[in-house]
Amino acid sequence: MNQKLIGIFLAAIMLMSVGTFFFAGPLSNQSNNGNDASQAPGFETIPGTKMSHELNSLQDGLAITPAGVTIVSYVDYSRVYGTPLQILAPNITDVYSVYNSMIIKRYSAYNTAEDFAFEAHVINPEVINFNYMLAEQPYNGYYMLSRNGQVYNIVGNPMLLGPQESLQQVIDVKSGTLESSGDFERIMPYIEAGAEYQMLTSADRLAGQHYMEFRYTADGNYTRTEVFVEPEQSLLDNITALGANSSERGLAYNVTTHDDANITKVTVTTNASNFYSLALEQFW
Repeated sequence: MNQKLIGIFLAAIMLMSVGTFFFAGPLSNQSNNGNDASQAPGFETIPGTKMSHELNSLQDGLAITPAGVTIVSYVDYSRVYGTPLQILAPNITDVYSVYNSMIIKRYSAYNTAEDFAFEAHVINPEVINFNYMLAEQPYNGYYMLSRNGQVYNIVGNPMLLGPQESLQQVIDVKSGTLESSGDFERIMPYIEAGAEYQMLTSADRLAGQHYMEFRYTADGNYTRTEVFVEPEQSLLDNITALGANSSERGLAYNVTTHDDANITKVTVTTNASNFYSLALEQFW
């Protein structure tokens, strides 16, 4: 179910491939699955500087991301599981198995053309409940924990996970010696924080940049919002056609066009019982 739904969205396909690289295989095999997280040692057992950065949105993640990324995402699992949004999430066991502690917030950043990828995770409880090898020397004060010789952690809130060179760039951004990403400055004014799912890419075949989110609203409904920079006319034609008969599928369309910036924003709303139709609505 999860793979089928994610397969609908180009941005999500590329994005989840990063997560699969980190979540599958050696990381899970090396974890201490028998350990009780409540009895595990805390972050203080790791020497050096701990990562400290607010992570409540895609915008927060981009603040510690170096320039040049093509796909980024944010998800708040603490607000996803147990709701209709859960059909878009990985199995909760897989999410837990990375640290043997629950990942409650996850940010991912990836470059499709270069060898760069990292994820940032807020975990609860904040414990070291996995096998690792501690680096002999820190990088700019931060010690890296090798998980399998190719993927490393930097401890803190959030935890950082990725290849060593990628994590070094993130540390440089956090330390102020490297610029943070400005790759999506054109689309960001049209994006609001607060959604459970946020995904953004510049690797879309039908638009220069493409943003998608899923959000639970105060009135008990669910919305899916997508923003397109320089969209192809065929995409706009499909949106118009779908909006014309959307009520037959229990969906309500709201399309806003910003001609001066060549940006189109589409928000589709439905109730919780019709969330599956919302997730499957395909603009292209």
